[in-house]
Amino acid sequence: MSFSITSIPKIMRHHGWGNGARLMEIWFSRVSTSAPAYGSPETQTIRMSSWVLTFSRAKKVYNQIMSERIWANPAAQREITAMLRKKGLLSSAPQSRPFGDLTSSVPMLDTDYVNQRVVGFGLSDEDDMAMALGNFAFRIVVAGEVMPISKSPRFKVNISEVGVYIRDSYDFNGSQLLGFWDDKDNSFSVTNLLSGTLVSNDDFRSWRAKTGRGGDFLVFSDLLRTRLPNPDSFDI
Repeated sequence: MSFSITSIPKIMRHHGWGNGARLMEIWFSRVSTSAPAYGSPETQTIRMSSWVLTFSRAKKVYNQIMSERIWANPAAQREITAMLRKKGLLSSAPQSRPFGDLTSSVPMLDTDYVNQRVVGFGLSDEDDMAMALGNFAFRIVVAGEVMPISKSPRFKVNISEVGVYIRDSYDFNGSQLLGFWDDKDNSFSVTNLLSGTLVSNDDFRSWRAKTGRGGDFLVFSDLLRTRLPNPDSFDI
């Protein structure tokens, strides 16, 4: 096709979709790498407070995470128990033992996430979040302490701090239509074929095959930390 997909970041910036443009340019700049063998993660673009939570659909899910305290529900308790056991913290040592260093890098913390919630998008969501992330997941990590219960084989877990971040994959796997793009008038539409050339995931994979560039990667936001005024506790 005469239209080049490398023009898409320019069109995105015309519409104010700066993060979408940046992530796509990163993909174009990397050597050919195909998921699930991702290249190095991208951690500098997506910011929770200043960008993610300015979108109402993301803020709604984040608020639900906080109000429902999903870091302490039964599913999360099972994950926390497995994490503590893996780290050797469920031992007979008499003193309490801390877990969850939320100052670590988000990719490192991701191995210990305990729950998640997905944020979706619809055809009417023509915005920077849709361009940058599409559907994505909020993931939750926790910090606190675990201590043995006296004269019992059980343990008490106190969660004192919670961190929420985004993990997403940036790739062009599968069959997906990506809308109509026109670099002459910088127009874009999900459905209007008069807006330019229809682009799909296949076009990005073909470009990668021809150029030897186009590297899939994981995207992580920064970590939004919340210290709980009253720890959430449960017994193992």
